[in-house]
Amino acid sequence: VAFTWIERLEQAYASLLKEVRELGRAASTDPLTGLLNRRSFEKQFDTAMRHRSGGKFILADVDYLKTINDRFGHVTGDDAIQACASALSTVLGDKCLIARIGGDEFCAFLPLGSAQKIEELSKAINEAADRDLKARSGIEDLNLSISVGMAACPLGSSFRDIMARTDSDLYRKKTRRSPF
Repeated sequence: VAFTWIERLEQAYASLLKEVRELGRAASTDPLTGLLNRRSFEKQFDTAMRHRSGGKFILADVDYLKTINDRFGHVTGDDAIQACASALSTVLGDKCLIARIGGDEFCAFLPLGSAQKIEELSKAINEAADRDLKARSGIEDLNLSISVGMAACPLGSSFRDIMARTDSDLYRKKTRRSPF
């Protein structure tokens, strides 16, 4: 009788631990993309800045998401967001922190050693996202573009400071884009 009770208690404990892990993951990730959410990214970024030697910060924004939603529907808009998330993950790799921080905005932290130039990264991200969106949506005449800004992250940078610096670079590039 005692073994049965202990076994049930161990099973309940294991089930509780699994549920706590799942809740923790759900609380720190974006449900649409599976990427980190803003709160989790900020916390991990600030920790990295206190303990590492810097890196690069990327801010990415889906161009004309409202137009995509209006012209092709919100499901296709969700496909565009997921395509951007997938492209960032594929191009930047698993050694980077990547998050969806707003509706159509993403950011990433690339630790030191990431030598690619912003033009190369931006081109690769755009090509991967466009391919992915066409595959997801089945709409061949829909083109997806993403504006990408980058700034160096000196040791001790805060999320707020680096976000402000990168934001100005991103919007300079975004204003050069033209709609479909």
